[in-house]
Amino acid sequence: MTRKIITLLVGCLAVGVCLWLFLRPEKDPIRRVAKLWSKVGVGKPNVILITMDTTRADHIACYGYPDVKTPNLDALAGRGVLFEQAATSSPLTLPSHCSIMTGMYPTYHGVRVNGNTALSEEQTTIAEVLSAQGYRCGAFIGAFVLDGRWGLEQGFQQFDDQFDLQKYRHIDLGAVQRPGNEVMDAALAWLDGEKANPFFAWIHLYDPHAPYEPPEPYFSEYSRRGVVGQYDGEIAFMDEQIGRSIAWLEKNGLSKNTILVLIGDHGEGLGSHGEGTHGYFIYDYAAHVPFIITTPLQGLRGVRVPSQVRGVDVFPTILGLVGVEVRAGVHGRSVIPLMFKPKTRDEAAAYGESMAPNIQFGWSPLQFLRTTQYKYIDASKAELYDITQDADEQTNLYGDRPKIARRMKAELDRLVAETSRGAPAPQAANLDKETVERLAALGYIGAPVAAKKSSGSGPRALADPKDKLQVFVSIQQAGELIMRDQYARAAENLEAALLDDPTIPQALLQLATCYTELGRIEDAKDKLDSVLKDDPENIQALISLANILLREGKKEDVLALCKRTLSVDERNVQAYMLMGEIYMGEQKHAEALPYLEKAVEIQPKLTRNRLNLAACLVGVKQYGRAETMLKEIIREYPKSSRVRYNLGLLYEEQGRLAEARTAYAEEVSAFPREFQARFNLGKVLFKLGDRAGYMENMREVVKLAPQQAEGYLFLARGLLLEPAPLDEVQALLEKGLSLAETSELKALGYYLLADFYDRRRQPEKMNEALRMAKSYEAKKE
Repeated sequence: MTRKIITLLVGCLAVGVCLWLFLRPEKDPIRRVAKLWSKVGVGKPNVILITMDTTRADHIACYGYPDVKTPNLDALAGRGVLFEQAATSSPLTLPSHCSIMTGMYPTYHGVRVNGNTALSEEQTTIAEVLSAQGYRCGAFIGAFVLDGRWGLEQGFQQFDDQFDLQKYRHIDLGAVQRPGNEVMDAALAWLDGEKANPFFAWIHLYDPHAPYEPPEPYFSEYSRRGVVGQYDGEIAFMDEQIGRSIAWLEKNGLSKNTILVLIGDHGEGLGSHGEGTHGYFIYDYAAHVPFIITTPLQGLRGVRVPSQVRGVDVFPTILGLVGVEVRAGVHGRSVIPLMFKPKTRDEAAAYGESMAPNIQFGWSPLQFLRTTQYKYIDASKAELYDITQDADEQTNLYGDRPKIARRMKAELDRLVAETSRGAPAPQAANLDKETVERLAALGYIGAPVAAKKSSGSGPRALADPKDKLQVFVSIQQAGELIMRDQYARAAENLEAALLDDPTIPQALLQLATCYTELGRIEDAKDKLDSVLKDDPENIQALISLANILLREGKKEDVLALCKRTLSVDERNVQAYMLMGEIYMGEQKHAEALPYLEKAVEIQPKLTRNRLNLAACLVGVKQYGRAETMLKEIIREYPKSSRVRYNLGLLYEEQGRLAEARTAYAEEVSAFPREFQARFNLGKVLFKLGDRAGYMENMREVVKLAPQQAEGYLFLARGLLLEPAPLDEVQALLEKGLSLAETSELKALGYYLLADFYDRRRQPEKMNEALRMAKSYEAKKE
């Protein structure tokens, strides 16, 4: 072997060793960080993760934007590490946060849009890992789109997502929110109680999201520049709230042992490429986000990292900074090496996607592969941009640089294939029936929806979202009109959109909502049929159509629809639940039981499934099993509605009246506008001899449910037992009988009416009322 070859081999070996030292698994960066923590006497550093919703990197002062004041973010960047090129994986809040919290791309965690799929319990969050390490974990959420029922509550001992959904007739995920000062109030109150323990706090600030309504003095200071100024004002207000967390750390002497991580989930269009807000395109106004990490560690002050990093890198980086090994297979990688060696050219391509055009509208998905120089966007009409020269992505180089485009397309396809391999099955959100119905008006359903696949090239290819932007905007505007109960105007928008493309699922679903509200039931069913003809597995259409048919009393048609669904998807939980609920509504508990058990078998952690099954078990008198299940739900999800109500039913059937009273009272306290628990509470109080409590609750039932017969009839019964004006009794009985739909209620009403006529000494009318009561009683039997 010649000396030249030996020298070359030694040189290659040296280079290989250097590369291995830098790129080998995370234990060396972790060891380095552990030594630095040891030097400052910190065993388990605290972590605060602040996610800044709808925040563009190029609208932050420390990223070079002159038109907004962000002194707190600037100060954090000055004494920490700022990543100049951070990319999100989705322009939507829930998918992006799922990637941040798990280190996995949407191709694996399965949450591709807001409002449908929840994060599966098979996924692992930062909070789950840190909880296992002895950390106290608390989350403080600014919008319902991240409510714990979408799956991100995993691992948190405290998940503060206080949203009053009762005031919304329809739920727009983006509109149910609370301001940053309320979120920060809750976070700091929790932190005050946990400062003696190692903690992980996730604080989600939603303020820059539309509508842009910054409080004073920010409104006056920024609104002169119109919409963009108001958006900047929201960022300035958010920065003030971030400053409160910094002040709290300094006041409590915790700056020296706390890691502060701040990252945007996605950006905002503000008119770029024709997009006013976000969630449709994946240009850099939506994909490029701010990312700052501040620690007290030596050598990590005033660092700027030019290499590209990603939202999925947050998970392994936080774990590395606290000394926890990251499991194999995580898509993200720790950026700790870049924090210490920021000039290292260590490129990691970023993946991102916008699936809403595909899943909700039936058009082509948008997927990107981004480096610090180029960004390739895969669609029916592919795009390539040199983002170093063309930050606004105005000049498509796809035709001019075909080799780069082909290489990036191949890399994108490989990444999608690899990151989706072995992905767990998608999971439905943990939503009660009422919330599902409120969401369904805008096409959300809380359950997985399959992506639409292209039928090939040419006329059968999926439409490119770039060519459909105005149709998308029109449908979005229709959604806003639905939220304002302007169904006729919304229908006009949707009908116009469907002239352009008659198969858009989102438009057909929303139009069905409009027609239903306008009393055009047959037209509504026709639109839902159109969706199901094109996509037999479309759960939104299934549920919407089933609800219409249920209201019409066509239970056999609903059952047939569910069976048709199960012939396509034998694990469709929604179909099993609907069938079980139909039989439950007919008091056929034994027939309902196998369907509800199947739903729980498929999704054992879904509260609605278990609650329905528990109610059915009460009906078939399997009290022990039902009580165990209900208590488990209360322990795991103390905010769930109707759980204590069903526990009250169980106790009442067993004659455990004191326990029934407690259960019903707790349900009433948690959900004061739900009349059924209050009605049952009143009945139990009557049995326990509390006449005053009975009357108080029945009067409240009449107020809460003026279209339900029960309140009027049972209030009249109470008045007949005490000195009361008989005219009031008569009015209540007549109203109750006019609303009564069941033979049981009609029989009760006429018996009470017979008592009323007896007191009035009108024997003929009394006898007629008794005859009517007995006839309805016979029908009941």
